[in-house]
Amino acid sequence: MIGYYSLSLQGKSHVSGSIPCQDSSLTMLLANGWAIAVIADGLGSAKRSDAGSFLAVNGIVKYMTEKCPKKWAVPKIKQALQGAFELANDFVVKKSATEGNNIGEYDTTLTVAIFNGSQVVYGHVGDGGIITLSNNGEFKMLTKAQKGGGEFNMVSPLRSKEKWVFGHSDTDVCAITLLTDGIYDVICPWILAEQKQPVYVNYIRPFMDRNILKVNAMKDFDKVRREVKDFLNSEYNANITDDKTIATVINLDVLPKIKPAAYYAEPDWAGLQNENRKKLYSAN
Repeated sequence: MIGYYSLSLQGKSHVSGSIPCQDSSLTMLLANGWAIAVIADGLGSAKRSDAGSFLAVNGIVKYMTEKCPKKWAVPKIKQALQGAFELANDFVVKKSATEGNNIGEYDTTLTVAIFNGSQVVYGHVGDGGIITLSNNGEFKMLTKAQKGGGEFNMVSPLRSKEKWVFGHSDTDVCAITLLTDGIYDVICPWILAEQKQPVYVNYIRPFMDRNILKVNAMKDFDKVRREVKDFLNSEYNANITDDKTIATVINLDVLPKIKPAAYYAEPDWAGLQNENRKKLYSAN
């Protein structure tokens, strides 16, 4: 059995600036029993990006509920996701034309996962990402955040079709979490990028590991959603001022293995900072 939750929260910087939440998200089961999780992050520089992210998510859901393959075949699901991305982009293009605005005002990222309980097929564009948890208890980055380019931290939006990436995981996945950059940058911080484990395990684990997250049936996820909301809005996360979106899907029939204690050790943040300073100074 597959369980899931998702939420999108307005960031503190948006509250203080009277800017609506520009993130959108949705998790649900398809008719064939697979789960679909979709997240979108409207770019902060785009005036109507809240509408863009909402339309992108709904375009994906509309297409996949109508045209998702009935049997698990990775190439066919990837093909369906490409069609879904096209429809999502069309939704945004038509909205901009109807309202007489430049398409750039609706810019949004988009990340989608189709999960059958053991494997993920995904589509991705932008600076969010997907974390997987394997049956043996290992956390992995499934996607790469798309940042950089002509401007510092320039983000690839949905309309950048050449940036669309479609892929799949191994077949040993028991849980997935999709995150927009507000939280993703905490879980996969730049300072861990060159480490053996680039994922901040202690932070992501309570969102998706059933050894900590006590869920056994779909009814348990209402409480989980409230607890995750409270945690993300707590002082512990006060430094995250951007909108925050998380979408998690879990195979409730699998309890992942617990790794040795060293796997869950807190990173040596001070040591990593010192190492980074040495690299910067030696480069100069």
